[in-house]
Amino acid sequence: MIGSTPSATFSLEIQLAPDLDDAPLPRILQGELEACLMALTQTLPEISAQPLSRDICLRLCDEVESQELNRDYRERDKPTNVLSFGVQEPEAVFPTLESAESLNDVPEMPLGDLAICWPIVVREARQQHKTTSHHLSHLFIHGVLHLMGWDHEVSAAALAMETIERAALAQLDIADPYISQVVDA
Repeated sequence: MIGSTPSATFSLEIQLAPDLDDAPLPRILQGELEACLMALTQTLPEISAQPLSRDICLRLCDEVESQELNRDYRERDKPTNVLSFGVQEPEAVFPTLESAESLNDVPEMPLGDLAICWPIVVREARQQHKTTSHHLSHLFIHGVLHLMGWDHEVSAAALAMETIERAALAQLDIADPYISQVVDA
């Protein structure tokens, strides 16, 4: 489905693994996740938000599929909440192109794919005293930022990424996911 803001148009495809009986239907998720993309476009500087005009595919998967993807692509043999698979820029895919003008003939590449493990979303949301919808929105925004090249390997980059996530989520009236919950003992 295609959504848009005054400054960006984006396409989001949502897939469900066949055995996810309790996951929301894609048509229900579509509006929520498009709202996440709109919040990101309003949070990021216009030049940084331009990649959001490229296609994104989200797959809600089970723990077996998540573990297989995590093992095969990250060499971590366990399921995880979100995995991002960015698409290389045309210059990297077509290194023989001799000029920027030649790149005009290359079809626009998608931004990439996300795999979010639904059972982990549900479990983490319960543990963190959040709604599954809010936790899914956070993981989706986090994953999209990874597709855009953001990372959290060093603390300065992590802080910058978290700041963007907080601002986008605030636009959606979703509480700061990085505030630790104080639980009565």
